[in-house]
Amino acid sequence: MIVQCELCPKGCVIEPGRSGECRIRVNVDGRLTAVTYGYPCAVHVDPVEKKPVYHFLPGTSTFSLATVGCNLHCKNCQNWEISQGNPEEQEAAWLPPGHIVEQARKYRCESVSYTYTDPVVYYEYTLDTCRRVREAGLRNILVTAGYINEAPLRELFGAADSVRIDLKSMSDAFYRDVCDASLAPVLRSLEVAKAMGLELEVIHLVIPTLNDRDEDLEAVCRWIRENLGRETPLHFSRFFPQYRLINLPPTPVSTLEKG
Repeated sequence: MIVQCELCPKGCVIEPGRSGECRIRVNVDGRLTAVTYGYPCAVHVDPVEKKPVYHFLPGTSTFSLATVGCNLHCKNCQNWEISQGNPEEQEAAWLPPGHIVEQARKYRCESVSYTYTDPVVYYEYTLDTCRRVREAGLRNILVTAGYINEAPLRELFGAADSVRIDLKSMSDAFYRDVCDASLAPVLRSLEVAKAMGLELEVIHLVIPTLNDRDEDLEAVCRWIRENLGRETPLHFSRFFPQYRLINLPPTPVSTLEKG
């Protein structure tokens, strides 16, 4: 039986034994299954500022994890080996939600971060872990591109404390050409995060020739000010050549310093 995934705007229609674009949501005997549930491929203890989150539990450590998979296919992805990898090709260890709480406490982390790839694709694992983490008195940080339908988004945000969302461009053409996605769902995710009262920080990666014109940067700042409020933290991040954009130079520091 063919199934349709309703998690993100791509709405993948999936035949038996096949996966959606994220590679990890698989049609198993007519049932949509997230095959990486409980099996992270990356686990680290990071300073919270590495997310980057600078206004939530500053100076603390966060227990960070990710599974394989992503519903975007950004040509500049710095974690492309796992975000664009297949689950059967990556090493992973069994780490169910309860064990994550134990490990976070063991390493004296005040929060758990769902990061490196995109936690929206391993949605059930993220949500279950968020709930266990909150029950244990710890905090949850989502690091995401925000490309998810609103109903599941609201449920997930309801279990989170802080969210760091990528706003890659104010151009829908950029999202189509560079990320294989679209802009509108990301803007909606930002609006929902703000409306739900989460600690929200926005990151904007500045890529030479693609989104680094003065008018590009001004458009991002203007939208955030008008729709999220001028108090919303915005981080401008430096691009380095990698994955499918090795032909471009690093972002000049002078571009990031424009005031």
